[in-house]
Amino acid sequence: MKYEGEQVWFPLSEDILSWDDDFHELMLRDHLRMVSYEAAIKEVVKPCMTVADIGTGTGILALWALEAGAKHVYGIEANPVRIPQALQRIVNAGYSERFTVHNALSYDVNLQERVDIIISEILGNLGDNEDMTPILADARTRFLKENGKVLPQKVTTYLTPVSSVKAHQQVKDKVCKGINEQYSLSDILRKLGINNQFDLYYDCILPKSTYLSEPQAVKEFNFDANDDSEYQTKIAYLVNKDGILTGFKGHFVAQLSDKVILDISGDDIDRRKTSDCWKHCFLPIESTVEVMQGDVIELDYQRFYPVDRSIPFRQCYSWKGVVKCNGVNIHEFYHGTCKEKFRNMNYDKNLNIANTGNY
Repeated sequence: MKYEGEQVWFPLSEDILSWDDDFHELMLRDHLRMVSYEAAIKEVVKPCMTVADIGTGTGILALWALEAGAKHVYGIEANPVRIPQALQRIVNAGYSERFTVHNALSYDVNLQERVDIIISEILGNLGDNEDMTPILADARTRFLKENGKVLPQKVTTYLTPVSSVKAHQQVKDKVCKGINEQYSLSDILRKLGINNQFDLYYDCILPKSTYLSEPQAVKEFNFDANDDSEYQTKIAYLVNKDGILTGFKGHFVAQLSDKVILDISGDDIDRRKTSDCWKHCFLPIESTVEVMQGDVIELDYQRFYPVDRSIPFRQCYSWKGVVKCNGVNIHEFYHGTCKEKFRNMNYDKNLNIANTGNY
């Protein structure tokens, strides 16, 4: 699959249960993802260890754990279509007696023993937009030995204000590429009950040349069973060059193991420094605004769950803010991925203020 910088693609993390063979093939061909995960798993998993693989999919992470010497791997996968593929991969490698697969959500699984390591790749390009936080908190509590390890060890989400007129125009025109015809923008908007295409985020490589300010961390996840699933973060960005604010770039950096870091922020497509399956996350704003060096962009970013929880893996994101010139508000924006759009959060423990007053 060929893609270009600032080219808008279907938001795959918003339609997890519809992932087909084409998308799984895309993940298996993602050089950045595959090299990083294989190295980390083979660093951490030692002979005679037991492993739980949350979201085993086609079984590639489980295979690497078995190749590293795992005594047994328990694969957990909600999509029944993937189970035969995972089993066949493990059988072909000669490890069938050391692999057990559970076709269910991990919340509904009880393992016959606690494991030494939990491995997973339930990461979206915003870090937690495949609902990893509660899934891994539950798995840690119920599956992991007292001194066991979780891979990834830590994930940090970053947001950056960007000037990408090209990407913005595609969203405005509802031009959104997909791996195949199954991935339709109109279908996902209808499924999620979103009327305005600017209330959705997209997969899109956003080069560093589009940055209006430096990336800032908006959330860190340590997988210690204490991570927040719902939170609010306020960030202030000092604009460092003139441009047109068209939205925000989201990406994550994952400390997979002591020696392996997976950073999807890269923009060199030709040298395979980008992720084919994640790309970056583009959170657009409908009304663009010209900004100048020295202006300040204040962003209020939230993650929360909708009142209607009938759609599995459904979470909401909102991005609201103002642009200030010499301390005066010159522009406001207000977007979110569900009808509640923006939740008034009154619990201080989830409110992180970064860099306010630091300009």
